[in-house]
Amino acid sequence: MKKTAVALGILLSVVSQIGLADEALQQELIQLKQQFAQLQQHLNQVEIKSKTGEGIQAQVTDSSIENTALENDEELSTVATPATSDDIEGLRSDLENYKYDQLRQYERQTVKSARDTTLYGTVQLRANVQDNNTAPNTPKSTFDIGTALLGVRGNLFKDYNEGKNLDYQTSFGYAKRNDGSNNSNFNLLDAFLRYHVFSTNGGAEVPRLNLTLGQQLLPFGLDVQSPEDLRPTISYASAPSYLGLFTRQNGLIVRGDVKPFVDYGANYRAPLFEYALGVINGNGSNKTDDNNSKDYIGRVAFTLPVDYASWLRELKFGASYIKGEAKITGDHKAQKDRLGFDIYYNHAPFGVSYEYLQGKTDYAAAATDSTPASIQNAKAEGHTFTAFYTIGDQFYNSIKSNAKFDDFWPKSIQGYYRYDSYNPNKNQKDYVDTASGRIGEYDIHSLGLNLFFAQTTKFQLQLNHYSYDLETASQKDSNELQAQFQYTF
Repeated sequence: MKKTAVALGILLSVVSQIGLADEALQQELIQLKQQFAQLQQHLNQVEIKSKTGEGIQAQVTDSSIENTALENDEELSTVATPATSDDIEGLRSDLENYKYDQLRQYERQTVKSARDTTLYGTVQLRANVQDNNTAPNTPKSTFDIGTALLGVRGNLFKDYNEGKNLDYQTSFGYAKRNDGSNNSNFNLLDAFLRYHVFSTNGGAEVPRLNLTLGQQLLPFGLDVQSPEDLRPTISYASAPSYLGLFTRQNGLIVRGDVKPFVDYGANYRAPLFEYALGVINGNGSNKTDDNNSKDYIGRVAFTLPVDYASWLRELKFGASYIKGEAKITGDHKAQKDRLGFDIYYNHAPFGVSYEYLQGKTDYAAAATDSTPASIQNAKAEGHTFTAFYTIGDQFYNSIKSNAKFDDFWPKSIQGYYRYDSYNPNKNQKDYVDTASGRIGEYDIHSLGLNLFFAQTTKFQLQLNHYSYDLETASQKDSNELQAQFQYTF
């Protein structure tokens, strides 16, 4: 029994050693197979790079050797075949055709300029109806073109470091002729250069200062310095219209502001002080000066320094003055002074504005049976009050700064009331205003509606009531209905 037990023990020991040796051998074989698979993969990648010039990264999983081999086979099967010379020549031909087509489209369909240029314009299509119009040669109803303006603007020098750019603007506008013909004129409106003295790249908190030389709008009051597309009503205020302030003038004007308050969250900027100083010819557009004197213009405006959330936001007080001379007869230096005060308050959705305007102008009075011809002075006075209320989101700065499609703009409806009073000469009750053809003082009450249905397009409807202090056969109280479609680009 002892011999048998010893023999059995020896046999079990030998078998266990053989098992352990076999297990170690299996592990070594697995490691060798893995190393062989990695070497095979590396060789395949080298071969692929030498054929196609591109490296293909193979992903090796740790799950099993069989999965690795399958993945290598799938990746090798998806390798693109080398491009032939015909393929390369075909691609080159397609690129040449595309380049030729793009150059042709650029030459034939693109307006080119030596400097960056923006084309812009404003057109107003208008219809008028009057119920009691007795003025000679004036129809009771008509279709009309209120404005047709076309211009370009851009810069001649762009300062990328500080933004002290040299800009330009040129525009032409349609005007009716009063010679009884069906012709019209297309006259030069804006023609100026503008240099920015202070940096325009430093952010909204940096004050602004620029010099403008050439023919331009005057910095006077509220309506006068607004371009045609931004004026709120169909008809213009009487006092600045008939005192010649809407007419562009030739000269040099300095504009700037001081201590702007900025709210970046609301895209809001309100300078504490705004100012403008200039010297102009004073005798209208597209003319050389007709006397040896110049007109001097100045304007200051003060805006309350309050937060954007304040109910006093955008409450502004302004004053404007022009000291000028005109030529009427011989070498007589005729007075032509203009003085204005304005208040502006715009707190969306409602707002109000008020302008007072006074003009002193010398004129040649014709001789009568009792008085000889003489130089007299006309003291004109005008008041313009406008109140409006807007329904919609178009004019909120938060809406303006939001990303949106070009043809999407929130629709807004704006109702307004305007009171416009003008007396061409307070010194003479029956004074005939040569600019308007009206006699004495009169008032205009207007109710209007503006429908903004696109970013650059609006439809306007306005009802006017004319009330004259002095009625004549050709001047009686009347009502007028105006409709206007305005678009800009």
